[in-house]
Amino acid sequence: MQQNANKSKSKSLTMTTPTTTTSWPDAAPLAGEELIFSISCGNSHLHWATHFGEDQEFSPDMFWRTPHVKEEDLVDDDVVAVLSRNLPDDPHDYIFGKDATATTAAAEAESKKRNAPLISVYVVSTNQIQEVLLAKIWKAVPCRFFVIGGDAFFTKEEGRYDTMGTDRLATLTGAVHMHGNPALVFDGGTAMTYSATDSDGKIMGGGIGAGIQSKFKSLARDTNALPLISSEQIIARVKEAQEKGQPIPTFARNTPEAMMANAFQEFALNGRNVIQNWLDQAYKTSKKKQNLSSSGDMKVNTDRRVLCTGGDGDILMQLLQPHCGGVIEHIDTPRSNKSNDGSSSAQYSVESSKHLIHYGIACVLLNQVYVRKRGDASSSSNSAQPRNEHVGKRVAKHFNVEAEDGDNIFRGTVIEAIEGEGSEPDYRVQYDYGDTEDVAVDELFDMFKMFERHGEKSKKNVAPKSKKKRGSDNIPDNAPKPKAPRPRASDTQNSKKAKEADKVADMPTKDKATKTNSGAKNHSPKKIANGNDIAALVNSSDPYSFVQRRIAKDFDGATFFGTIVKYDDSDDPPLWSVVYDDGDREDYEKRDLIKALKHYGVHGKYDAHKS
Repeated sequence: MQQNANKSKSKSLTMTTPTTTTSWPDAAPLAGEELIFSISCGNSHLHWATHFGEDQEFSPDMFWRTPHVKEEDLVDDDVVAVLSRNLPDDPHDYIFGKDATATTAAAEAESKKRNAPLISVYVVSTNQIQEVLLAKIWKAVPCRFFVIGGDAFFTKEEGRYDTMGTDRLATLTGAVHMHGNPALVFDGGTAMTYSATDSDGKIMGGGIGAGIQSKFKSLARDTNALPLISSEQIIARVKEAQEKGQPIPTFARNTPEAMMANAFQEFALNGRNVIQNWLDQAYKTSKKKQNLSSSGDMKVNTDRRVLCTGGDGDILMQLLQPHCGGVIEHIDTPRSNKSNDGSSSAQYSVESSKHLIHYGIACVLLNQVYVRKRGDASSSSNSAQPRNEHVGKRVAKHFNVEAEDGDNIFRGTVIEAIEGEGSEPDYRVQYDYGDTEDVAVDELFDMFKMFERHGEKSKKNVAPKSKKKRGSDNIPDNAPKPKAPRPRASDTQNSKKAKEADKVADMPTKDKATKTNSGAKNHSPKKIANGNDIAALVNSSDPYSFVQRRIAKDFDGATFFGTIVKYDDSDDPPLWSVVYDDGDREDYEKRDLIKALKHYGVHGKYDAHKS
């Protein structure tokens, strides 16, 4: 009788606890938020992540996995305890305080110490019950809870159709965010799906089928003689195949291997067929040519990376490798490893990236913050006088020509706010080579965004004689002429390349959670804002005193260490010369030195050459 009463109560809970409607850009993270949470509701688990704040582009930091929240857990209304036991130590301390008991009062007290008291929580889900239960436990602490809809990732004009799952849209956005268009993602979960975009960033479509575990479960359920093969058995056999060079044979001689041989060949051959069709169709000439995105932040997947995600993403990745990764006997197809010109060079590479949904969420948050900033600028610019607050700020823009050093990102400074043709002002930008251009406020924010991503021009490997001062007499011969015509911005990465270090496994325990190498640090929110001390040190110290100091710098998610070898004040501005451990050189201005010392203060414990 009591059991029935509990069921009735939990059913009522599910029906009466609403989730929060996500209205963009108001739902974007608040200014000053240091830590943001995202949750993906899978068919069998919850996948959690924390993200850094806007200053680090909301990049994911920590990942962990837990079972679904159960309705009966909330019957006693001890919702704080349910939230508490789903959190690893660092996120737990951020919400409730270090070593504090998890209570609503403790969470409220801790929230008053933060720059942004409310914690933003973003959920991607195809499971409405989990959405409701998660909303219930998060409402026990000061937070903003949002369930992200599919339109935040792709619009219908970009190819989204009504029944396309939000999780697929999020993984596809994550792939585009990391590597650019065209994108192809295989998701190996309860269902095995694939989704793709073309070179214009539009969704091509995809496919849905039974996942690896689903195939074996259905065979065991629907037959009398076939056994249920566990995930542990599958992983062990795949490992044996690769480590001992004993692939699963096509003509297997025991039942479990016969089941795996058939299933794996299906995935391998079907996957290769999908990839080949994607290569043939997605890499056709873009209708938009080189102007792939008006946002100026579109990357191009020139390496033709295919990404595998989900619980069985690692196995899928192996099966799609040359020779099927050694998992099964290799069956060559007429077109395998052949490029369009018939050569034998590989057409694509396959990588595993387990947390694409969270990278997709990061992309949405970053875009919406900029949308909101543009709106704020627009609403504030309707006065009689144009706004001057942006004058003096640094900007960057991509042009389809290269400077002498091979860099096609040109930097400049906002020098004037002028009356625009509409209600908003235009802004006059002077590029460092001397030319000027008038841009609207929307494009100005794109240029701010690009400058944040690329920073000042690297002086690395540039001979002193190639340095040019500002002024019309020193304009490079191939400098862009932005007035006729005005190119549109498009962001390309041109700093050190580093592979996306997302090779960590999900951990279901409270005490352990995985970290990406993009941050490469143990998160401690209260220790992030320590840059003022370093800036004061640099400004007050003898500049020669930094010679022989170790520094660190982030290049596309990878940390590189180096040593300051010289200070030179013969030019303006003065420069510190740095030699990286890999032999490359770079000259630092004061702002670069401060940033590198800050970075070393966080990552120096990983320096193998520190004294």
